[in-house]
Amino acid sequence: MNNNLKFSIIIPSYNECDDIRLSIDSAIKQDYQNKEIIVVDDSSDNTPKIIKEYADKGVNLIIGPRKGCCGARNLGMKSASGDIIVLLNADVSLPPDFLSRIARHYNDGADYVLVEARAFNLDNLWAKFIEMQHRYDMKKIGDKAEWTEGFSCRRQAALDIGLIPGDFSARFCRDWLLGKRLWEAGYKKVIDYSIIVTHKSPDNFKDYWRVRKARGRFGSLMQYFLYKKPLPFLFFKFLVKDVLFLLKFLTVFPAVIKTVKISRYSDSPFKDFFPFFYAYFIQEIARAVGEWEGLLIALKIK
Repeated sequence: MNNNLKFSIIIPSYNECDDIRLSIDSAIKQDYQNKEIIVVDDSSDNTPKIIKEYADKGVNLIIGPRKGCCGARNLGMKSASGDIIVLLNADVSLPPDFLSRIARHYNDGADYVLVEARAFNLDNLWAKFIEMQHRYDMKKIGDKAEWTEGFSCRRQAALDIGLIPGDFSARFCRDWLLGKRLWEAGYKKVIDYSIIVTHKSPDNFKDYWRVRKARGRFGSLMQYFLYKKPLPFLFFKFLVKDVLFLLKFLTVFPAVIKTVKISRYSDSPFKDFFPFFYAYFIQEIARAVGEWEGLLIALKIK
């Protein structure tokens, strides 16, 4: 194996004092030595202080552009010196042989590599539901995936396609567009789901609601800013979606079918069915609230 490949592990962080050690510690413990670790931080808490504790272990701190996680990732990719970039969230932990295993794919000609991600904190309803829903979704997506936790690609390829696109007046996640644009540009994708990174999922109602609502808000903003959907169109689209959501739960049967499909991935599907049904219901309410919040943000900016 060609050990001359240099990896740049890039971690965007925003008030991640509870989780940042997960990603940094796992990056330091890689058995592949030719690497650099860059944390791009936008925090207002003591996260930068924690990052600085790792300075003597080769962790580089960059003060972020305060343009959200996409802006932080782009700054990290521009600042990196490696041949291959690895993009991590602060709550993601890599197995010690992660770089060695993906290096084999790059030595064989891969331009970007997708891996599997699993939540490690499954002792609560919220994280367990998110994880089982993820497994259900990934079964359907299969080799059509363009983004996963632990995403990596050749740095030059990312630069050539212009990194993660867009600098909008409202922040919303669009990291997955990096993989999509690499695919559209003809770069070689490799998916290796035998490589598993672990991450922390929301483990309480407050965080679950916040994260699920944010997904709805990001989706709304993405359609307006990225896909140029007019506000009246989005208004009626969300109205129809919410009516269908209410019908799905009022008639019970469609929601039950979806919950059954997700529960099958649990180690105790019968026991988890009713808690999952509840979590699914809360998720859909949070999604709807988030979409309307995004619409209001777009309306104020217009």
